[in-house]
Amino acid sequence: MEKEDFLKELGYLGFATRLKRLSDQLLHDGRKMYLELGMDIEPNWYVIFRLLQENESMTVTEIADSVGMAHPSVITITNKMMDKEYLLSAKDPSDSRKRVLSLSSKAQKQLPKFEEVWQAGISSVEKAMGDVDALEFLDFLEKAFNQKGFKDRTLDEMQQTKQMEQLMEKLKVEILLFEDKYTTDFAELNFEWLRKYFYIEEYDRKVLQNPSEYILKPGGQILFARVNDKIVGTVALINREEEGYELSKMAVTEEFKGLRIGQKLMYACLDYAGQAGINRVFLDSNRKLTPALRLYEKVGFKEIP
Repeated sequence: MEKEDFLKELGYLGFATRLKRLSDQLLHDGRKMYLELGMDIEPNWYVIFRLLQENESMTVTEIADSVGMAHPSVITITNKMMDKEYLLSAKDPSDSRKRVLSLSSKAQKQLPKFEEVWQAGISSVEKAMGDVDALEFLDFLEKAFNQKGFKDRTLDEMQQTKQMEQLMEKLKVEILLFEDKYTTDFAELNFEWLRKYFYIEEYDRKVLQNPSEYILKPGGQILFARVNDKIVGTVALINREEEGYELSKMAVTEEFKGLRIGQKLMYACLDYAGQAGINRVFLDSNRKLTPALRLYEKVGFKEIP
């Protein structure tokens, strides 16, 4: 049985720690590999080797700027490399306060052996990734957080949440049961999200445009959220006999998303099922509907195989 991973359970709260854990694992394996191969280098030295291969000589500042690393981190790495006699250091002719680094004869001699290991490492990672383009994903992450850092994103989110709560206090959300006059609202709300995420099949049209026949008549129910006389959300409970109620056809119009309308509808559904004597409510969903999945978990649904 696979051991449970608490960091995975944390979702995005454990995201940075999982990246760090993976990085530590790769570095640890790299050190063991070099030791086994009788090579006196560290896994993160290849960056310096490659840079100085291409540029012949560089200052610590130039190296740091090239790879986006902190100046002290580069100094730590290059000092270790000098201790192992892989780097030569000289004063910068234009500024005696700066050091210019270059590869030693020992480094030049050992580089072909190192390159053999690095190429094998590249090939092994590519095979491990399969069809997943991990480099593209890293590019996406770096671009996103370079445009706007984690701190600013989090503080903005907190501000938006506060504003949303203030807005929710002013909004009067009514939960209503189905009436024939809401038939068009039920269909259009569901068509809206189907067009966005999937596509509308003929069976969808048949059910959504005839809810009395396909949902109400067999013993189900449909609930609606109304704000200022406007229907902004809906959800259906479909009677599945011995299996209980299937929660389905939930939709909130784009204009009112983020205001916990869906959450109010979900709790109202569970209350209705309880009052109707139904002790099991289940649903099917799709992994691409991430916000919906978070909502389902929040109100108490548990994923089953």
